[in-house]
Amino acid sequence: MPKLTGNCLCGAVSFEANGDIQMQGNCHCTDCQQISGSNFATLLFVKDKDLKITGETKRFEHSVDSGNTLTKDFCPTCGSQMFGGNIGRPGMTALKAGSINEKDLIAPQFNVYVSSKTPCTILDESIPAFDKMPG
Repeated sequence: MPKLTGNCLCGAVSFEANGDIQMQGNCHCTDCQQISGSNFATLLFVKDKDLKITGETKRFEHSVDSGNTLTKDFCPTCGSQMFGGNIGRPGMTALKAGSINEKDLIAPQFNVYVSSKTPCTILDESIPAFDKMPG
């Protein structure tokens, strides 16, 4: 059972996750591009019961094409996006890979929304890629 730790840029928000990583992947949707300021977001999903967050975050909510509401939690001091949620995945939190200290445990299993990936992004052909979110 891996232990994941991490923090925001300024250190005001940190986390510890003691449990199995449920899944991890790269999302190339326009929302993830805009919120991360990068070509895609790498997300590691853990069970809420295994996650301890220290510090206060602010939350942004938005609706996506599935009709679900997604949440983005970020540090109000430095703006680092730390956590994500989806009402379609109750009891799970997505950790943003850039905030994780244990970089050797980051191994995406899939790519989603490759239909909106930036042309310069090279995909790992050894993992599945989906134009949208698979059903």
